[in-house]
Amino acid sequence: MDISGFEIIETMLSSHTPEAESAVIAFAKHFSSYSVNNETSLVFQKIMNYNNSKAIDALLKNRNPESFFSTLEPSRSLILFAFTTLTEYRSNELYEPAILVCLGILRNIYKNPEFGTKIYPLSIADIYHTAKYLKLENEEIEQIIINFLENLNNLSKMSQISSISGKIIDAHYDNSKKIESIIPLSILS
Repeated sequence: MDISGFEIIETMLSSHTPEAESAVIAFAKHFSSYSVNNETSLVFQKIMNYNNSKAIDALLKNRNPESFFSTLEPSRSLILFAFTTLTEYRSNELYEPAILVCLGILRNIYKNPEFGTKIYPLSIADIYHTAKYLKLENEEIEQIIINFLENLNNLSKMSQISSISGKIIDAHYDNSKKIESIIPLSILS
């Protein structure tokens, strides 16, 4: 894709006018026939981050959201895409299949947390912005987040990350505790 073509896509994705949204949906329908690889990954990420349900559905047609980017080598940029997208939106704003795409990246890379943290060392804010999606009460999303947090809870080198992950899991399962007592309200709201 030449520079002018990429600039057109960037302009489309920077606006949420009805015309831009229609163009993004049409482009996503066309682009969905492309395979996910290092050359196309950034465009797929930008469309996901645009957070238009019809465009995301077009990209995900016949694809599992949780393994959407699994053909790519784990990388810092892929992790940053996931955390940036999860952070940018409130839990009730981000389209659930987009959440599953982001969580699938994190689950895949951090299933071995020592490996994941070598690529991208986690911050407490990353954990909070991921765990805020537990508030959706979506079983599939919940299971991926809990699995991600359980893996992090086993990190011995990063005791603060491990501790926060354990506290969130505990609050999630213990009816006498609230997740709001761990995750700042500014992130949850």
